Amino acid sequence: MKILLFGAGGFLGSAIARNLAANGDEVSVLARDAERAATFAEDGLAPVTGDLEDISALAGAIGSADAVVFAASVPFDREWPVFEQILARMHAGQTFVMTSGTGVLSHETPLGEWRQETYAEDEPFTPPPWIALRVETENKVREASAGGVRTMVVRPPQIWGLNGSKQIPALFEAVKSTGAACYIGHGLNLYTHVHVEDLAEVYRLALRKGVAGALYHAVAGEACWKSLAEAVGQVMGVPARSVTIEESRRIWGDFIGPLFFGVSSRSRAVRTRDELGWAPTRLDVVEDVRSGSYSVRGAGA
Repeated sequence: MKILLFGAGGFLGSAIARNLAANGDEVSVLARDAERAATFAEDGLAPVTGDLEDISALAGAIGSADAVVFAASVPFDREWPVFEQILARMHAGQTFVMTSGTGVLSHETPLGEWRQETYAEDEPFTPPPWIALRVETENKVREASAGGVRTMVVRPPQIWGLNGSKQIPALFEAVKSTGAACYIGHGLNLYTHVHVEDLAEVYRLALRKGVAGALYHAVAGEACWKSLAEAVGQVMGVPARSVTIEESRRIWGDFIGPLFFGVSSRSRAVRTRDELGWAPTRLDVVEDVRSGSYSVRGAGA
């Protein structure tokens, strides 16, 4: 397939690019400048120079691709305006894949308490007000399949692996300022998780087997923040420590602390497994922290 990928320079986007290229697809990627374009070319990707501020300049690349995959990060209020412009330049028979996230499923857990709520792809839920706009965008993308473009949404949970992502590095960073591996309250709250390379495989399978208008989750397992913090503490040689939601704001910031570590976001990938035949192979995030890709952070501390 000829695939145009937005966000190839990011943690997830780069994994998607590697997966697709390794499986024989011709991958073009958006490059903001000549330096980035040269880096992409060295990796065997075909750079398309441009940016999201001028989608019209990308019309040729969009129209000639078999599929467009969007894994770039933009503010929620800009997502649909960008997608709408991309979809306007696509035609029947092409595929568009949006990347969302299971933050839309989250419940506040200020005491680090466990919550029983867990959601498969099309089960009803009420999103938190701050992220409700993203659910509206998901729905608009899925509904756009009525126009002939095969549109789909992938909604990842916590992504880990290869010493990257956001939440686990944030746990390591907190050690520098606190001398401990911190979690909120009981630490029993969690995001379901998936390794970045298993997640990239969801995109490949969706491009080949996905159903127009579908939503796909990607879940390999669950691990609470206390268990992850304890693993970080073992690597860094420091104790794990419970903090209040107020302390979390001082450690990680007013937004990141409560968003990353003060909610429960649990999902199930029922449709993804049944419809795409997806089966993750990397399952133990705690062990990867202790002795896998993240353990190098302890050695360099």
